[in-house]
Amino acid sequence: MPQAANTLAPESVKLIERALDELKKRNVKNDYCPRCDTFDWNVDAVAVNVTPLQGIPANVPSAWFPAAIPAIQIVCKNCGYTMFHNLNTLGLAAPPRT
Repeated sequence: MPQAANTLAPESVKLIERALDELKKRNVKNDYCPRCDTFDWNVDAVAVNVTPLQGIPANVPSAWFPAAIPAIQIVCKNCGYTMFHNLNTLGLAAPPRT
């Protein structure tokens, strides 16, 4: 499994390590990049800003509120391939504020 960078805040390192442990529990087995077959990753905890879409064809609603998805971002150090794992799904994110 990828490791958290040593330059991150201790709280971020803990979160990333817990997320990686949770992925192992969920049978994530292959840690090689699907694009270049390299085993060398950077991992960060991030909030991915999103804009909701609606309708067919998809479009941005006339009134909407910005939102973010809490995730770990895993980036191949060789080719830049990027994947995200949603921390809500992994049970590691605080509930949204109301």
